[in-house]
Amino acid sequence: MTPSVQAAAAALQRPGAVILYPTETVYGLGGRAGDSAACRRIAAIKDRPMQPLIVLLDQARAEALQVALPPLARALAARFWPGPLTLIVPAAPVAAALAGGLAPELLGPEQTVSLRWSGHPVADALVEAAGPITSTSANRHGEPPLLALDGHALAVDAVLDVGPLAPAQPSTLVLCPQRRVLRAGALAAQVEALLAEPRAGA
Repeated sequence: MTPSVQAAAAALQRPGAVILYPTETVYGLGGRAGDSAACRRIAAIKDRPMQPLIVLLDQARAEALQVALPPLARALAARFWPGPLTLIVPAAPVAAALAGGLAPELLGPEQTVSLRWSGHPVADALVEAAGPITSTSANRHGEPPLLALDGHALAVDAVLDVGPLAPAQPSTLVLCPQRRVLRAGALAAQVEALLAEPRAGA
């Protein structure tokens, strides 16, 4: 683990702390998944109403959550994690299984939560050090997501800058166990193929 990741992980332990970090798709804004103040601050930074945020996991936590996921989510995670796939699942079993729990602001209207295990090594190391963190694109509402941090004006507590990111599609969003793709994203074709398998997630 690099000193910069250690410093960012330490910064996240402060209530309300928000950092900038890279994922395999764009730069993201993150706070601890159990920190309501950080969720509210992210909404203020993005200048938008509060919306549910994605929760990033690492390998250990993704594996520990297997028993809390619907069968379809487990099948998709086994095939496509780590990578640009976000699974929307019932929140209660996940909150019970995660140390630190989930901030209420992360939950969707049907009491769901969005989970992803990023394929970016810096994001993965950050979650390993700090615990589950939120993920949303680092930009103000209506502006394009940041692929580079030169000249950014977002007020955050720490920055993990790895230079310009290659343009990439956003993560594919799947509502489980309803088998609905809510956003096509980077893995649309592969996910649709798995969903078409008769016993996928059975």
